[in-house]
Order: sequence, then C-alpha cells, then structure tokens
Amino acid sequence: MLWLALTLLLLAAVVVGIVIAWRLRPTPALCQPQQYDAAPQPGTFAVRALEAMPPIVRDTPVLESQAPAWREAMQQAGSRLRRSGVRHVVFVHGTFVGHDPTLLLSALEGPLSALSPGLMPSLRRLSKLPSDRVLRDLGNYTPEYVSLFEKALGGDVHATRFVWSSANNHVARLRAAVELLRLLATSENESKRTLLLGHSHGGQVLALLTQLVYPARTAEALWQAVRDAGEPTEVLQEMAKKVARARLDIATFGMPPRYGWAAGRRCRVLHVINHRGAEPRGSTVAGVLQTESGDYVHQWGIAGSDLPPGNAKERELAARLDAILGEGYDVKAWLQHVRHGARVPRDGFSYLVDYGDRGTGTLPNCLATCFGHGVYTSYDAMLFNARLLADHFYR
Repeated sequence: MLWLALTLLLLAAVVVGIVIAWRLRPTPALCQPQQYDAAPQPGTFAVRALEAMPPIVRDTPVLESQAPAWREAMQQAGSRLRRSGVRHVVFVHGTFVGHDPTLLLSALEGPLSALSPGLMPSLRRLSKLPSDRVLRDLGNYTPEYVSLFEKALGGDVHATRFVWSSANNHVARLRAAVELLRLLATSENESKRTLLLGHSHGGQVLALLTQLVYPARTAEALWQAVRDAGEPTEVLQEMAKKVARARLDIATFGMPPRYGWAAGRRCRVLHVINHRGAEPRGSTVAGVLQTESGDYVHQWGIAGSDLPPGNAKERELAARLDAILGEGYDVKAWLQHVRHGARVPRDGFSYLVDYGDRGTGTLPNCLATCFGHGVYTSYDAMLFNARLLADHFYR
C-alpha cells in the first residue's frame, strides 16, 4: 500500500506542477499597431551622438582597401558579436528597392513559370539590378556592402542580404516575413543568436516575423491571413517553433512606427532614427529641402501610406489585415498621423541620432539623402552602426 500512496502523491505533484506552469505561462503580447496620440514614455529612447570614426574608402569598398584603424574597429565589433554567440547577420531592405516593387512579376508568375522554372528567379535578379546600380548604398543594402560587413567583422559571422518584393502594402510585407521565416529555419546557424537589421519598411517585415514566431494575440488572425495568401501554414508553423528556440536581436533603421512587436526574453528590439531637434517629434515639411529635421520618410511612411494591391483578392486580404496591423491605405488617416510627428515606436528602445546629413549650402540636399532616409545604409555609417549595435546588444 505504501508504494501506491507514493505513486498517487507523485502523480498529484506532477498535476499541480503542470497547472502552475500553465497559469504562469507567458501572456501573449498585445502586438497592437502604433498609436499616434501620446508622447513617448520616458526611458524608451535616448539621444546618441554620431561619434567620429575612421573613414571608409568608398570608391573601392573591399576590405583590403580600408585603413588599418577602420579594419581594427570593425574587428572589435565583430569580436563582441562572436563572444555573444552571434553567427548570422541578415540585412532586410525597405520599400521600392526589391525585386518586384510594382508586383508585376508576381501577377505574371503563373505564365512565366510555365515557360521555364528558372525564369522567375532570373527576372527577379534582373529587376533588383537598377536599385543596386543607381541607388547603390543610398537607402539600399548592396551585395558589396553586405560582403564588406561580413569580412570586416573578422570571420565566423555569416552575413545575408534578404531580398523581397518591396511592394508597399500589408500583404507584400507579410509574404516577405514568411520567406524570411523560411530562411531562418533553414539556416545552418538557426540554433545560434541571429542579428537582423531592417531598413525602413524592412522593419515592418521583422515585426511581422516576431508575431509569427513568438506568442502573440495577433498570431491566430495573422496565420489565417498567411493561409489565405496560399501558404502552407502547418509547415511554416513548425518552422516558427524552430526559430523560436533561437535568439533574435533586431535593429531597425528609419522604420516608420507602425506595426506591433512580439519581443521578449529571446527577442530584443532596437530602433535607430535619424533625428535633429530637442524634442522627440518629427517636423512639418518646413526645412525638408535641406533635411533640417532628419528623416522625413520616417514620418511619411506611417499608417495609411500604403498603396492598394493590384488584384481584388489581395486588396480584400489587405483590408482584413488593417484590423491587425493598422490602416494600410487611408489618406485621411495618413494626414492625421503625419501631423502628429511620431518619432519613437511604442515597442523596443530607440536611439535618436543626428547622422550629420543636414544641408549647409544653398542647393537642396533632400534628393541626395533621400529626404534623410538613405543615410543609414551608406558605407560611411557602417562602422558607427556596427559599434552602436555592439554597445547596445553585446556589452
């Protein structure tokens, strides 16, 4: 009888433990879209000075051409990443610089793929070339930039450029998040710490990734949208479980504050914003020609600024995503949000950095800087950004 009593006692203890664990499970994140009617909370942002750095040789952006001081500083940042377990860095570009910004190729995917299975990938690579050749490092991550970053870190950290359609709507960004999930789940370094860098709406792609990977109250509705977009959700959800076991450090650069984040113990989020001025607010269009207030696209790309998808099915899906992610295409709402001048996202921590791109002459410099939005991805900012990330994430 003693063994029976002990067995029942053990079973009772197991049941109590399960109940306690269930009650103490993490509460799913709210992941609400950004609200524009309140000032940022104290302690959620800080001003970061643009420190003097050894210059980079832009004309020949290869490691062998760089000065010893620059190379040493990048290697120091790389050492800190490696000591913290980072083995993979992924660069995610923003809107209009991808392989299908108008979604024309996607509309013709069926007929083109029927002609030849390799035709679509070739056309997408061809479609990406203009932004790489014309814009180069202005608001765009080039292959040369990513290669130099990887080599400069000093080895053992692989760098990947993630290219997506870059169309300006909810559905395109959700599709990109799904493709990024696939990339991370099949990476050789999926069990290690990964650093994800997103410029502009590439940051929204990363926000959606966190909602798919980590517990979020939006997850069920978001996965339903993934299913309606024609994706195999069961397979993808298994991939999400795999990615959730790793650690993700996420940094956005110039990301308009829009989507909610499901960050937590295994996922940290940092935002970097090109900003000038004493208040953590964006400005009006006054001074835009000389980018007096910093990143103007950061202000203009907020909720309501999307372009409607081209086909009826995706327009309907985008409208349903509004309930989860905030207004997509809504000019009236967009004008109201722009007047608010939001700078600091609700989720994560933000650094307001004056990247020194304000015009000083009589000629406008807004186009040369993409309205203050193209400075983050420039070769000149690479070392500063690397050191900022090392200081924040890997002290």
